[in-house]
Amino acid sequence: MIAMTKSADVIVIGAGIIGAACAWRLAQAGLRVRILERNAPGSQASQAALGVLTFHADPEKPACFQDLFIGSKQLYLDLIEELAEVAGERINFHQGGQLHIALNEKDLPGIESFYNVNSDKSVNVEWVSPEECLLLEPGVAPHMCGGIFFPEDAWVDNTALTLGIIRAAEQAGAVLERANVEAIESQKGRATGVRWGGERRAAGWIILAAGCWSGQIQNVPPIPIAPVRGQALSVAGRAARRVIMSPNGYLVPKGEAQTMVGATVEHEGFDDSNTLKGLREVSTSGIEISPHIGAFEFLGAWAGLRPGTTDNMPLIGPFTELPNLVAATGHFRNGIQLAPITAQIIRAVVTGELSSADLSPFLPDRNSSN
Repeated sequence: MIAMTKSADVIVIGAGIIGAACAWRLAQAGLRVRILERNAPGSQASQAALGVLTFHADPEKPACFQDLFIGSKQLYLDLIEELAEVAGERINFHQGGQLHIALNEKDLPGIESFYNVNSDKSVNVEWVSPEECLLLEPGVAPHMCGGIFFPEDAWVDNTALTLGIIRAAEQAGAVLERANVEAIESQKGRATGVRWGGERRAAGWIILAAGCWSGQIQNVPPIPIAPVRGQALSVAGRAARRVIMSPNGYLVPKGEAQTMVGATVEHEGFDDSNTLKGLREVSTSGIEISPHIGAFEFLGAWAGLRPGTTDNMPLIGPFTELPNLVAATGHFRNGIQLAPITAQIIRAVVTGELSSADLSPFLPDRNSSN
């Protein structure tokens, strides 16, 4: 039998942006934190993301979920400043707004729905005519039918951000260890630690932040999580001044000399390869938004596996079966966006400032009785 070594107050499984942010906030609370990561830190979905920050509500999401997006704005502004002070670096963060366009008249009801729900929530949103869209973005498709503009939305260098948060967590005392966690160990209704290979680690709390691999760990109570592949590509040249969204895809400027185009939503298991079909879908959506992008030099493509859930809501909070095993996963394509607010919630759960009742729409076993 392998002896269980108590190495921390809290073990965080996963060093993507969600796990890293949770570890940082918990270490700041004075807890001994150990982060266990199977790959290089921030090398999975956190690296594949395009860095889009949406501080507005999606009308297709429940109100409680919409509020997480809106509430993320001030947290992000504070986070960028805090990292500059703590880690000594300023992450590339650009609050240039986000333009949603209607490619044709059929897209207008959806745009109107976005406008109405955000106007009701006092989010800064503006109707823009086709002529005004062309003034904001001269390269946009001339036949489009107008849209709406969210001037406070932003973009962040997600790779630099994730690595910066990991460094900040380590400066706060968290320890990062390479480990492919195989199982949760428990006794008398409490999680006691984790196991992999010939190693075991004990902790008072375990944070499950392993992305789409969260459900692959033995003895984790059943969770409705699965990988969702997203393929994206980049081209040379700046096809947009800010993030431009259409119903079929989006353009994201990266600096002055590159534009990223995203992204597919594919249920293909744990296959993270690029495919011709997927890249055709992405390139077609990009050209719909900005036709001249079709002549830009192709720079490369990549794919990532997002942690999707059956109801498209993240899993945040303790399991009923093991109340000191806390989920922070299932954010789908919103992990970069929701990392600061998720970390705030997880810290509040562990320190006793927030009860599971306050998190009922997001609890990992919320649908277990259905």
